[in-house]
Amino acid sequence: MRLSSMPLAFCAIFTCISLTAQAETPKERDLHCAAYYEVLSVAGDQPDISRSQSSRASYVLLVHAGYTPEAQEEVAQKMVELHKETPGRMTPASTAKLREKYDAECRALLKAAL
Repeated sequence: MRLSSMPLAFCAIFTCISLTAQAETPKERDLHCAAYYEVLSVAGDQPDISRSQSSRASYVLLVHAGYTPEAQEEVAQKMVELHKETPGRMTPASTAKLREKYDAECRALLKAAL
């Protein structure tokens, strides 16, 4: 019996993606979401969260992850990465895709951190 290489390739890709997703630690997720909320605060008031609320959410997640200079630097780097996902000026309309991608996960992490 001969196995096709195509299903094996899909299995390998799925395994790599799963392992990568599992490799992210809770601290890394908190820092990513801290950066996400900081990007929202830079973008300004959103329909459901103000600039000050998103800034506070960023701070809460940063503290939850461990407020260190290294963590602050990581948040800054992640902000640059997230900004690349937002085309043009930072407006509620331009951040819509970013919010669709990260909002649910980051809200859950924020609730856990409070």
